Amino acid sequence: MTLRLLAAAGLLCGALAAALAQPGPPPRVPPVPVADAGAVAGRLTFSAVRPKQPIVVYLEREDGGAAGAMPGPLTIRQKGAQFTPAFAVAVAGQEVVFENDEEKEIDHNVYSLGSETIDLGIFPPRKSQNHVFTKPGEVSLYCSVHKLMDGKLFVAPTAAYAVADDDGAFSIAGIPAGNYTLRTYQKAKRFREAELKVSIQSGNTSQLTVEMKR
Repeated sequence: MTLRLLAAAGLLCGALAAALAQPGPPPRVPPVPVADAGAVAGRLTFSAVRPKQPIVVYLEREDGGAAGAMPGPLTIRQKGAQFTPAFAVAVAGQEVVFENDEEKEIDHNVYSLGSETIDLGIFPPRKSQNHVFTKPGEVSLYCSVHKLMDGKLFVAPTAAYAVADDDGAFSIAGIPAGNYTLRTYQKAKRFREAELKVSIQSGNTSQLTVEMKR
């Protein structure tokens, strides 16, 4: 009996050690206290007519540290043989849930090309598949079951981001004090991406004008 208990304990310890060795998503960064956080607000200006397309503005810390708290899971739905939303922003390390919420018996698949390639297999209605994207950049989403079904995901390297309004306005709050580089991402690239040095101070909002030029 003692030998059996020892053997069982050894198997349990081995399984626990294997589980702990498995890589997981980056640890969540706790929210920055309001008193220790700053913000940026501003507007994008354009040297030519801007097409109707999403433009993401994001900040990267110059010391490589975290720029904000990791958001909760992002859900992308597949009802009507469409990715909804058709464009979304995820943060590197954030969980993305692909949900097949078709009312009819229609299977879906999710595979991607771009900064990270995945294939989540085929799954039926009322089921979902999860994935954590870890490589920043543009990801094109497709369904192998429906050849005309596609979407776009921008994986931001930092949680300090905003999608600019139609008039170019943007704001990002809850940013730890420090020195940053502001960058842009365009779903349809009509202008050179912007790059601007920004200093964030606790309790202050930095006002910016970001020029987008051809």
